[in-house]
Amino acid sequence: MRRLILAVVVAAAATVAAVLPQPEPAAEPLAGRIIDRPGLESPDAAAIWYCPWAQATATRDSFIAVASLEESTAAFTFPVTIPGEPADTAELQTLAPGGAALDLSTIAQRGDSPSFAEFTNGPSSVAVTVRGEVLAADTCVASGPDTWVFPGGSTLAGEELTLRLFNPFPETARVTVTAVSDIGAEALGELRLVSVGSRSWRDVSFEELLRQRADLAVSVTVEDGLVVPAMVFRAGDDEDWWSGTALSTVWEFPAAGLADAETAIVVANPGPSEVQVSLLSYTEAGPEIEPTTFTVPPESPLRIPVEGAAEHRAVRLSSDAPVAAAVVSVGEPGTAITSGLSTQARTWMVPGLRGAGLESGTLWILNSSEEPTTVTVSALSGAGLVGERITIDPGSQRRVDVDDPDAVGYLVQAADPITVSWSITGPGGRALSVGAPVSTETTP
Repeated sequence: MRRLILAVVVAAAATVAAVLPQPEPAAEPLAGRIIDRPGLESPDAAAIWYCPWAQATATRDSFIAVASLEESTAAFTFPVTIPGEPADTAELQTLAPGGAALDLSTIAQRGDSPSFAEFTNGPSSVAVTVRGEVLAADTCVASGPDTWVFPGGSTLAGEELTLRLFNPFPETARVTVTAVSDIGAEALGELRLVSVGSRSWRDVSFEELLRQRADLAVSVTVEDGLVVPAMVFRAGDDEDWWSGTALSTVWEFPAAGLADAETAIVVANPGPSEVQVSLLSYTEAGPEIEPTTFTVPPESPLRIPVEGAAEHRAVRLSSDAPVAAAVVSVGEPGTAITSGLSTQARTWMVPGLRGAGLESGTLWILNSSEEPTTVTVSALSGAGLVGERITIDPGSQRRVDVDDPDAVGYLVQAADPITVSWSITGPGGRALSVGAPVSTETTP
């Protein structure tokens, strides 16, 4: 009888267990959060940042820095392309405001390691600096257009140009890659509807696809899912990574002239009609009296040398139709390239900029307005803020050399809208990047 009662109890327990709701499986990072296109969040509200270019090898490491205006946790995910292998993860904590950093080699040392970071609070931002045999840096991506444009590349002898397509989501994505060069629109039928597997990346090298192009502008159109592209340009012994842009009629370059290098603004016009562009240069002494004008042919890039680069010029470009633009600097200190800025802001986060372990680190600030503005530059670290207040004259560029050994980035706050870039020089070469704007304003 006791056996019968026990059997009934066990059967009843099994029945109850079967009808009780089962616990939810542990959520994957970004699971269920795929969006049709990036760019639906304003930069100051962005909670996820994508970094396609981090590397850790025997000869390279990556310094990954975060900044946040509020106390926050940044949870990093580094996907592994080996089937069945779990992703590597890491966390960083910030003050309000503050910054933090890690070396990729302490998490994973397996070559390329694209990643994404999810913040619990913000505004926030991330930057990655690759150092060692080269020096390359850029701010990571939180949003982007339907079509990303990469002006500034070339494939002449001794130069390499590689596009990375990073898909951080669980769904397969598809993109179409097109290009225009100094000989016009290029035929790239093999790069139509390119698939990028979930949580993986693939590289497209242009040295063989489009050989001996003096100027090459590449476009990436996301057809399905989400892909975050990045480009690397190598000239000589150094290289630099940079992110693509949308099209705009206004671009600002707070650092358009770096000493001891040949510098140029490269303008890409993917449209069917020619475009008129106007460039106005700025120094710490003020703007030039008259802008210079150029015509960009349809479906072509145009390389415009920056004269007087040793004077550390800034440049503002305006055009009568939307274009993309980047600044390229190649010389003895190394190779540096970054896209222009199409928005201004009163607050800029600059994670990654530091003086420790480098020969120099520099903030570049452009006040293109007709009024002076007051700017406070503060070092970001685990110990809080230490600020320096400066005044920037109307129509002027300001160079701020940084040397705080504890800084992992900087916070720039201005009374009026400005644009901010940063550069670093070290044993491996030189790198150039733009800051991360907070509460952006379209440049007038």
